[in-house]
Amino acid sequence: MIKTNVKYVAIATMMFLFISCNSTKSDAKKAALLINKSIEQTHSLKLEQAEKSFLKAQKIIDKYKEKEKTEEFYEHFVVYRDKERKQNAK
Repeated sequence: MIKTNVKYVAIATMMFLFISCNSTKSDAKKAALLINKSIEQTHSLKLEQAEKSFLKAQKIIDKYKEKEKTEEFYEHFVVYRDKERKQNAK
């Protein structure tokens, strides 16, 4: 009985970690896309739209600062931000 309970707890923990990681990656990707969009809009002198995009990204970033998961978030954020920039430069 105890082994069964431990098994279920272990499975639940693994699922939670998997879902949490995917959420962080997804949020990092959204924030990176919004930051890059904001930069493009600034270059096009669409300043009000750029500000809106930037503030949306900042809201996502702040969520991870509050949770003290900034380091994990930024690892993914930088990858997506730079990947998007390289694709747009081509």
